Amino acid sequence: MTSDTKPIADRYRIFAHFEAKGRSAAYEALAGFFADSEPCLQYVSQFPSDKQQPNLVFAALRKIAGVPDSQAAAEAALAKHGAEIAKLVLARRTQTNEPARCAALFMALSKLAETDDRPIALIELGASAGLCLLPDFYRYRLNGIEQRPQKAAREAPLMVCKITGKPVFDTSLNIGWRRGQDIHPIDITDASQRDWLETLIWPGQDHRLTRLQSAMQEAQNHSFEIEASDAVDGLEALINKAPPDMNVVIYHSAVMNYLPHNRVEEFVSKIRALPVHWISQEDPHLFADFTDNQNNKIQPADMLGRFALALDSQLLARTHMHGKNVTWLAD
Repeated sequence: MTSDTKPIADRYRIFAHFEAKGRSAAYEALAGFFADSEPCLQYVSQFPSDKQQPNLVFAALRKIAGVPDSQAAAEAALAKHGAEIAKLVLARRTQTNEPARCAALFMALSKLAETDDRPIALIELGASAGLCLLPDFYRYRLNGIEQRPQKAAREAPLMVCKITGKPVFDTSLNIGWRRGQDIHPIDITDASQRDWLETLIWPGQDHRLTRLQSAMQEAQNHSFEIEASDAVDGLEALINKAPPDMNVVIYHSAVMNYLPHNRVEEFVSKIRALPVHWISQEDPHLFADFTDNQNNKIQPADMLGRFALALDSQLLARTHMHGKNVTWLAD
């Protein structure tokens, strides 16, 4: 292993131990193969840093050559199909659209609605295909009990989530306007783009694939815009499009890790100065000054493999990356 490839190896080992472990045995093993293989690491090193992420490389590899079951098979697949895989890596992004995160989003919106009953204008940054713009059109099974928002049909897509604590869940929640933003929006009517979203689901997670397909079908029943713009530079213009009599809420999940640190800082400074509410569901390392209801700062070491759900910089919950469970911390 060289000094150039060691950071990549570390990145893949972290992915194996803290993200894929217990969620996808195939990807946990594959990340280990890559971390131990100099040819695999050298292959990944050809890409810009934002294209070296395991999710993206593995999805492209899987799409072209399947999932190798040994280090030797991984090296052989890259040797044989490397050019084709690289082309896909450079052309695509990890725009995983996980609708199960809407359970936590719905709780945060319900918490906000306790103090402001105006209709919500929901804006999602990094919206991909916009599946998380529809939290009020999904059903939820929370600790075995179904909760169905007023707008959700009886056969609406079902999000299952285990809850610790006592969050607010307002089935009368009123989202009156919604819009998304993404550098490269996913067109939900395009079969090839839907196929890529399905490829981003990790092997062995058939329940996530079924949920994604159901949510994509639901999304095609609704009309909302996802505009191609920059999440930082275009923020004010996007907010100005919301109806002035509504409660504007900016939401993003698993997005900020893809921005350079200085851009994240710029975003935080900007959004805190705007007349909006801000819900984030992100890696806790990104926002070190967030505090809980006891004014304690986030301790990222206590949240490995988890997201921090926060409303206006106050920590509400620890959440599973794919929406499986929520540990509610707020009053």
